[in-house]
Amino acid sequence: MHSEISNPDVLSPKACKKPLSLPPGFVDTASKKKVAPIGPKKQSAAQVDDLKMKKAWEIAVAPAKGIPMNLFMSYMTGNSLQIIPIMMTFSLFWNPVKAIFTETNAAFTNLWTEKNASNIILAKVAFVICQIAAMSVGLYKFYKMGLLPTAESDWLAWKAPMRIVEMCAVVVQ
Repeated sequence: MHSEISNPDVLSPKACKKPLSLPPGFVDTASKKKVAPIGPKKQSAAQVDDLKMKKAWEIAVAPAKGIPMNLFMSYMTGNSLQIIPIMMTFSLFWNPVKAIFTETNAAFTNLWTEKNASNIILAKVAFVICQIAAMSVGLYKFYKMGLLPTAESDWLAWKAPMRIVEMCAVVVQ
């Protein structure tokens, strides 16, 4: 037995009388007939236009999907005048403005065809409306922080600033 371990009998596949079975999980591709690879099916022009319109509307409503997260983040940062809430609020305002002026045409350029031009314009309008809605989160946050000039005294030097009178009432019996 020890001699068989140290000097094993190795037979070539041709010398075996019984054919060797394939190991588990191995598929012999040489024995099977070759099948030509199937390429992607050509889509009709109507299907391509439908896919382009679906993609255009995905792009158009994408800014609205981030509004709930932006509202939660602005709620969690509070209304204190510190650098982090001010910079976050500025980005809530500035990123939609930047997207309206730089990304509106660029996002829809590859999707435009002669047949779907009017629908692409509607998707662009929806994109701008969603960006304005996202920008309104930043404007509201600026308002709550007191950084928007909303009173007469903010604009006119001779008007006295508005005083906020806090009242507290305690009922004792």
